[in-house]
Amino acid sequence: MRVILNPKHDAHVPPGEIENGEVIPCYERPERLTAVRAALEAAGGHTFEEPPVCSEDAVAAVHDPAYVAYLRETAAEIRRSRGSTPKVQWPTVFPYGPSPRAGGNRALRGQFCFDTYTPVLGGTFAAALGGASAALHAADLVAAGAAKQVYVLTRPPGHHAERDRCGGYCYFNHAALAAGRLAKLGRVAVLDLDVHHGNGAQHIFYDRGDVLTVSVHGDPAGLYPFFSGYADETGTGAGLGANLNVPLPPGTGPREYRPALAAALDAVRRFAPAFLVLPFGADAHEADPIGGFKLPTGYFREIGAAVRELGLPTVATQEGGYNLDVLGPCVAEALRGLEG
Repeated sequence: MRVILNPKHDAHVPPGEIENGEVIPCYERPERLTAVRAALEAAGGHTFEEPPVCSEDAVAAVHDPAYVAYLRETAAEIRRSRGSTPKVQWPTVFPYGPSPRAGGNRALRGQFCFDTYTPVLGGTFAAALGGASAALHAADLVAAGAAKQVYVLTRPPGHHAERDRCGGYCYFNHAALAAGRLAKLGRVAVLDLDVHHGNGAQHIFYDRGDVLTVSVHGDPAGLYPFFSGYADETGTGAGLGANLNVPLPPGTGPREYRPALAAALDAVRRFAPAFLVLPFGADAHEADPIGGFKLPTGYFREIGAAVRELGLPTVATQEGGYNLDVLGPCVAEALRGLEG
């Protein structure tokens, strides 16, 4: 399979996280990409390539230009900083009141982020743009018929990124960018199989009828992102009926996951899209530190094979998966099933 790499991913190296009162390495770190690539190289049958750099205008097809500019300018400000000036900006204050206003770079830290897990560093914009470039290049390859299936190996991930906000370790929404590009040629289905709800694509396309968004994920009543991913969210306006959420309880294993995946695939078939975008996360694995599902490594091949039966030109984007010991094998199994 053709694998499109983000050559700038390691420009973004988040600081540690606090867990149980102790500082631990951030779950979303450069070693994730290294682990996946090593597993794919060991499996064989994959080619690796880097994409041309896309323009900010291409990213603005999905994201608010003011948000894109914020990430670029904040990263540049951090790179220029000297002395005791912080090398990272964390969102600390969020909009409030009936008519919130903010001016200046620092005041806007919470304007363009919806959680406190997603900092901006000097290399964040370059890494985010690299991921967007990889996703758009993959979409172009599939659109041109140069490949039936293309996998985007990138980090940071993208599926939590909203039109004008970062969050969940995500900055630019790779799946939404690919879907938006492909939607110029025909109907598109986005099938999100990360353990966390794919809130970004849902909200970006919520009022559109030409892009179906489907997400199979852990119940947001107890799992990030908490505020979206419920079964009664079905779209609005022209998009009414073009969004399906299949939330599942903690401890979900293959027996419970199979009918949920079958329902999601049936929805895709009924929509009859020309293209499929597959945000894939290995964080549904039983050993993932922040997931909560109980899927074994081998089951990811079954997931990939079930998706393959749709017979659609497919762009798969790498999303979650935070146990470095199993992340690579899970991806290798999923792609093996997807290829057949």
